[in-house]
Amino acid sequence: MNIQEAILGTTDGQTAEKQLNAEFGPRKASLDQEQKVIADLQNRLDHETLSDADRAKLAKDIDDKTVVVNVKIDQADQDLTAAQKKVLAELAKKMVSVIVDYATGKGYNIVFDISSSQAPLLYAENATDITSEVVTAYESRQKSAAAR
Repeated sequence: MNIQEAILGTTDGQTAEKQLNAEFGPRKASLDQEQKVIADLQNRLDHETLSDADRAKLAKDIDDKTVVVNVKIDQADQDLTAAQKKVLAELAKKMVSVIVDYATGKGYNIVFDISSSQAPLLYAENATDITSEVVTAYESRQKSAAAR
């Protein structure tokens, strides 16, 4: 099964994705705007006739802004990755519990996670992919828990 697909296929996974987008979306928009400013400056440098002093000043300004933006992008990427890992770890605990119950109920001895290219799976028929069934079982469990 594909556990990443299963997690993202659940209501909880979709809610978490929306929360991450809401949290990190404005930061991304701000960084995109800063990159646009740099691109506009670069375009000016490439196409305008400038004195050597103005050209050197503009080139330095572009370099300085690029360094700052790259640092901000790296930090934003690290922050997003950390937030995604935290959310996935929380949801994975619930999902693994559902997978164990589902697999036990169906008499499966082993379930592979095919979401990672590091999985040792070399061949499987599509009929053996239980991702959608596990998502359904997860949703059912969450609705039952919410009803209590």
